[in-house]
Amino acid sequence: MFQQWGAVFGAIAGISWFGLLFFAGITSSLAMGTPWMGFMKDEFGWNKVKGAISFGLIALAMGLPTVLFYQYGYFDEYDYWAGTVSLVVFALLEIILFGWVFGIDRGWAELNRGADIRIPSIYKFIIKYVTPVLLILVFIGALVTPQGNDWSGALATLLEGNGFTFDSSSLISKITQEDVKEQLLLNPDKADFFEKKMLFTNLARTQLLLLFLGITVLVWYSTLNRKRKTL
Repeated sequence: MFQQWGAVFGAIAGISWFGLLFFAGITSSLAMGTPWMGFMKDEFGWNKVKGAISFGLIALAMGLPTVLFYQYGYFDEYDYWAGTVSLVVFALLEIILFGWVFGIDRGWAELNRGADIRIPSIYKFIIKYVTPVLLILVFIGALVTPQGNDWSGALATLLEGNGFTFDSSSLISKITQEDVKEQLLLNPDKADFFEKKMLFTNLARTQLLLLFLGITVLVWYSTLNRKRKTL
């Protein structure tokens, strides 16, 4: 679009747009580092400098591969699993913990405590029943999406006692990398590229999993420390 505005004005608009986008990303990254720094200070007594350096190192370790191996879909894996799938999974876990484990009555009391405007009671039913059911349906739909998103055909074959083929966009196809294998069969002359793509796809997923496990261990360890201090 910028190229259609002419050489001079297009260059100015492009630099301005992507410059603003760059600074927006930087400021967002700084804001995302605040919870990490606060957590490490409260739980382990780290100062701001130590917390900022550790966050910067983690961001560098997670971000550098997306630059080096961008052509193999490294960033796409981050975006898909962290920015798409995790939103549904963690939202489902949160709503179950809030509505069923913590208890909707206790949670409802917390939501309305000190509030000037009380939440309509209908949302109590929505939070406990409607929201988790919808999220489960969305997750199952993404997990076993039939070929061409043809749900009527897939259900018909299931009723006949037969299975159906998963679409390349389904979670199962993504996990097993059937989508990449399909591209490899269609483009055998690019076998080296797609083999490397499968390798770096696994590396990106492993990196995300290690990050999640690391955060989980930190939270678990901090919880143990709190319990020890209270005893």
